[in-house]
Amino acid sequence: MKYLQPLKKSENNYLIDAGTVDEIFYQIPEILMHHEIFLEELRRRLEAWDINQKVGDLFLETFTKQSVIDTYTAFINNWKNAKDAIKASTQSKPAFARFLENMAREHKGKLALDSLLIMPVQRIPRYELLIQTLLKHTDECHSDAQTLLEAQQAIHDLAVTINLGQRSAGRGLSQELCQLESLIEGLAGLASPERTFLSHDQVSITTSQGRKDRALFLFSDLLIITSIKRRSGTIKKPIQNAPSSVISSLEGNKYKLLMKIPLDELEIVKDENVRRLLKEMEQLSADVGTLSQMSELCANLHCPHSHLEETVRDMLAALNRQLCDRHSADSQLSHLDLNITTPNGVENIGLIFSKPEKRTNWEEVFTEAKNRLAACGERRGCPALVAAVPVRKTRAGLTFTCAGPTPASAEVWVCNSDGYVGQVCVLSLARPSEPTVTSCNGVCNARILCIAPVPGSVLSQQSTNDSSACTNCNSGVISISVEDTDKSAASIHLDSSSSSSDDEDPKEDNKTDSNEDLVSGTMWLGTEDGSILIYNSTDNIRTKKNKVKIQHTSPVHTIIHLDKKVYVALANGDVMVYQRDLNGSWKTSDGIKINVSTPSAPVTKMVPISGRLWCACHTSLKILNTNSFAVEHSLAVSGEGNRSIACLVGSGLGAWLSLHNSATVRLYHATSFECLAEVSVAPAVSKMLASCDDIIRQHKAACLRVTALLASKELLWVGTSAGVILTLPLPHLSAATAKLAAPPQVAGVPQGHTGHVRFLTTVDLEVRRGKASDKPLIISGGDGYEDFRSASVSELAGREDSTNHILLWQV
Repeated sequence: MKYLQPLKKSENNYLIDAGTVDEIFYQIPEILMHHEIFLEELRRRLEAWDINQKVGDLFLETFTKQSVIDTYTAFINNWKNAKDAIKASTQSKPAFARFLENMAREHKGKLALDSLLIMPVQRIPRYELLIQTLLKHTDECHSDAQTLLEAQQAIHDLAVTINLGQRSAGRGLSQELCQLESLIEGLAGLASPERTFLSHDQVSITTSQGRKDRALFLFSDLLIITSIKRRSGTIKKPIQNAPSSVISSLEGNKYKLLMKIPLDELEIVKDENVRRLLKEMEQLSADVGTLSQMSELCANLHCPHSHLEETVRDMLAALNRQLCDRHSADSQLSHLDLNITTPNGVENIGLIFSKPEKRTNWEEVFTEAKNRLAACGERRGCPALVAAVPVRKTRAGLTFTCAGPTPASAEVWVCNSDGYVGQVCVLSLARPSEPTVTSCNGVCNARILCIAPVPGSVLSQQSTNDSSACTNCNSGVISISVEDTDKSAASIHLDSSSSSSDDEDPKEDNKTDSNEDLVSGTMWLGTEDGSILIYNSTDNIRTKKNKVKIQHTSPVHTIIHLDKKVYVALANGDVMVYQRDLNGSWKTSDGIKINVSTPSAPVTKMVPISGRLWCACHTSLKILNTNSFAVEHSLAVSGEGNRSIACLVGSGLGAWLSLHNSATVRLYHATSFECLAEVSVAPAVSKMLASCDDIIRQHKAACLRVTALLASKELLWVGTSAGVILTLPLPHLSAATAKLAAPPQVAGVPQGHTGHVRFLTTVDLEVRRGKASDKPLIISGGDGYEDFRSASVSELAGREDSTNHILLWQV
């Protein structure tokens, strides 16, 4: 208000030119904007303050944003230029020198402009000191304690980055993407080494409120749609070396994020009428070109040719009129329909470009990006083994049955059973390269069949999916994510009696850590004796009993969290649905019963696909509407031998499954229910077992079957009874896909298990920390550990091949 705004006024142009003002105050408006947003969020927290309120997440979210880091980095990189500009202008313009002198005299600290310019940077270490003070007054058990520690480290890292005067080594992020991210309000996590910016276009989209102007930002793997509004009074330094000055031209507008859609989920709707009209226009343009050449040739003729030249000229004029009329009249040539694959099915969005040429160019760039993306998926590198962890704390005879990551922490709960005892091992991923099993403790006197993480009622986490699921022990299939958008502030009351198999004080059952549950969520375990045991996900199971026990009369095959509800599949063919009450508590004694199948064909798997819940019932699939709780469709999938479904996972518009005692996986379309592919894994397994002993190889090949499936990012992971783990690229399916162009190619992972692969699951630690990530950890559990690349017998063979192992990969 004292320097920047007055110097930008037209009446003060004599003091200093506008370009120099922009150089001196480069990134100052952006820094102010970041802190104003941060301040407003703090005000909202203060207005709703209580003893359980948090602020650490706000610090963490604000000061780990790439746009904030880049703004400060750009500011500090320009700081010397700003000081030099002040010095040069003071020497060359006496009026500007007098202006600075007067402003410094009015400042309460008598600070000159060049001294004030360093103060935005000094704010960062002050925040670090503030958080240190907050930690001194925050109990270690408070839900904000850990977040404050993470925020302190993040702000310290930012201070180090600023002091270095450059972006941290290894980030490798495109400056162009960072600049775009800073231009689009609400956009985060855009910068990625693999992503490139392709084009920007302005279009119109027809909505229920009429036609709206929108901006399209097309990237190599992503489409971003924003609102657009003319900006006024913005001061920005022109971006140097920006390709075609695209970004510089964008700075005159305000953009707000509306949609962020991966290209894998987008398809252009083919309109044959539009294609016919475009072909006609291409032919007209070609004819115009030919006649133009003829007109030039006629002019070079020496013989009389007035009639010919006149005829060509008339034809050329007529064709030009037709082409012009077609451009102006055929508005549909500027229209483009896109189909978007969402969890709730396929949605359509219509784009109207300003000219048919712009529509055609955009379609060409989009199609090329899709083709490149598909090719990259097929060439995806081999997964890299991060760690192999032997689990020796389990009792003899226990084998893995299922596993699931906790909703909000870097831990995975791994369940072991032998038919008589159910045990939970906690795997800590605080250091992913050095995972540790922190505890293994019995929790019940029954086999644990499934586990599901359930977010707390105010937990707000980002994930690529909207569900969390698990499956029974036979397949070990896990398909888990931890998104929940219920933002109720009410605490969860878990006051039912706990398992009678524990010998602890029953009074413990009535103690609820509601604050802890609000933040971290719960873990639901289903057992063979019909019990559902619920723990706070941060509980130390060595000292705490389950918070609540729900008893059913039939074994619990599957538990899944979806759309703020928990679905439980029972062996009697029923599916129970549990919901929260108005206070945010789970109504565990008041579930909704849905009769989906019969005891002879119970629901053994449940997976959300295309807005519906797919249920595996012996030899058929039943598709459940989660709004009406009605079975909308039934699909028979059994083949030879009347085999039942063993594994089931979903990805986009595809449902992948395998049958019991089968070495093949099948792909079904989520809307047409057609079988699109059937892939045998036997050849790939045989290739991986080539270095094994002949007897072992023959035995594993004779009884080969698929034991686990997991869909993660662009890959389908397949676990087998031979201990071999395989991957194949997930084909992108549109609503119109009737067949695959080619069957997916199966590739073996070099490391695996000596015996059965009992489960596959995934966890994204960066997303749990509120950061963008495209590299989740893939986790398998099984009997023993083996490197299939080595033909030599390990010294540990015979001693370790029966020890349960957990393996972690990153793609």
